[in-house]
Amino acid sequence: MSSSANTTARGSAERLFHVPQAHRKAALAWLDRGVGIHGSAPRHASSVVVVRDGDHGVEALMMFRPDRPSFGQLSFPGGLLEPSDDEPLIWSGPRPTEWANKLGSDDIGLARRAVVAAARRVFVETGLLFAGSEGDGIAEHVDGADWMLARQQLSDLDISFAGVLSNRVFAFRTELLRPLARWMTSDFVHQRVDLRYFAAVLPVGQRCSPLKTRARDSWLGWVDAATLLEHPHDTAVPALFADRNAQHGESGQEFNLGEVATPGVQTILGMIARANSAIAFLSARRDMTVQTPSLDVRNGDPVLVLNN
Repeated sequence: MSSSANTTARGSAERLFHVPQAHRKAALAWLDRGVGIHGSAPRHASSVVVVRDGDHGVEALMMFRPDRPSFGQLSFPGGLLEPSDDEPLIWSGPRPTEWANKLGSDDIGLARRAVVAAARRVFVETGLLFAGSEGDGIAEHVDGADWMLARQQLSDLDISFAGVLSNRVFAFRTELLRPLARWMTSDFVHQRVDLRYFAAVLPVGQRCSPLKTRARDSWLGWVDAATLLEHPHDTAVPALFADRNAQHGESGQEFNLGEVATPGVQTILGMIARANSAIAFLSARRDMTVQTPSLDVRNGDPVLVLNN
């Protein structure tokens, strides 16, 4: 396991997380300067945890992207908020004011952008679309060349999510998303993100596929959460980790989930693993208080500490 939990004398739970090699130099430099210095301002981002019922437990749709250190190489679909996420569109489900309340935010505009960005990024990276014609529910079979072109245009910011929906007179089905968690990157990391996670189940009739232009340098697939945590080598993830290290001349390094997944991703995987079903995971009430692991030294090594 890449994280551990201890109990302090006062009874509060303390979790320790591994500092990845990619961040270790920055962590040591931060400790040399003295903990407590304010880091860079984090950028707002959204991510969607799409789940389904698998043969052995609840599975999550995950991505392996070696070029995303702030989100972790192994992550859920997501990305940064963009100005175009403010554009008007046909809206279904909880209104932005309700979303602000669900997300624990006083900023209604930010809450709206976070929800739109979540749907935009999951569509770009997986092809799943939380939208459909008014009165007809969610769209089915959103694949094919025209949809792939729309995803590429969205990725390149040549069109907005509102524009994609407008071209097809689709409504954005915000009721398909649920607030899940909020994590902020620790101070010592150079590119920090304030990341709001949303949960969703796999839409009926839709199937996921990677964006064609990223298929060569990334992986998209379903992962059994419990198996990844308890028996990772029974999943595809360690092989992806080994291939990436071999490409960088670092072959032979033992797999550690903490090398490829952020504390937020690891914690959410634990939540999924404990769920009895995808619907149970989606329906549970969540605390949206921001979680920010702090940097500390234990037994001479830098670690990330989260107190609950």
